[in-house]
Amino acid sequence: MNYLVGVFKPPCNIFVSFADGRRREQVPLKKENGKTVMVALFQSQENIVGEVVIEPIHGMKVEHNGVKIELLGQIELYFDRGNFYDFTSLVRELDVPGELYERKTYPFEFSTVEMPYESYNGVNVRLRYILKVTISRNFVSNIVEYQDFVVRNYTPPPSINNSIKMEVGIEDCLHIEFEYSKSKYHLKDVIIGKIYFLLVRIKLKNMELEIRRRESTGSGPNTYVETETLAKFELMDGAPVRDTFYGVMLCPSPGSWGHGPY
Repeated sequence: MNYLVGVFKPPCNIFVSFADGRRREQVPLKKENGKTVMVALFQSQENIVGEVVIEPIHGMKVEHNGVKIELLGQIELYFDRGNFYDFTSLVRELDVPGELYERKTYPFEFSTVEMPYESYNGVNVRLRYILKVTISRNFVSNIVEYQDFVVRNYTPPPSINNSIKMEVGIEDCLHIEFEYSKSKYHLKDVIIGKIYFLLVRIKLKNMELEIRRRESTGSGPNTYVETETLAKFELMDGAPVRDTFYGVMLCPSPGSWGHGPY
């Protein structure tokens, strides 16, 4: 039985590392098995430089038809697992056909890589970036190793960031006006707004405010939409007081949210 286990075990170990791995920022990434690992963080147009180390298991020889490394940007829909849309695909040949008897190191470099989309792990879809090392072999399956990394693209604040005003209601019964200080926010921003009751001729029990994240995948009849409530709290209990407005301030930390009449 132990002999059979040895037959199917890869004859070598593959290690992928980045040249600036110790200095580069690390961020958490949730794997398919549910575990979270720390991986390197990059931006678009950066150089991705590192090395691949192939280490044959003691006493074993690795015959191969070549070694290559690929940088892939992939989109995978969870209802169609196993089928990937590659929007970025770069290849570097590391070695010609031959044999490996001992540890060998291969440097690699992908210069000014265009990575237009940010990494994303959603309910129905995943967008990821990986380094894929392949040792091609005859008669037996190839040896493949993956190294994930995360991409986030930062942009400067917009020069023009107009406020948002909306009016909703029921004709001759209810007229409400919403106002937000700006239309674009960063992930750790504070959302400040006002809600005006201009006309109230119906009974109101309370008012709640929610922040929702909406994910849409597919197209046409195959569109899947998932909505998740990120934050929810009661803004008003009972009927609104005449000639007042309700201000709202949303902060990243739930404990720092504020709301109420002004």
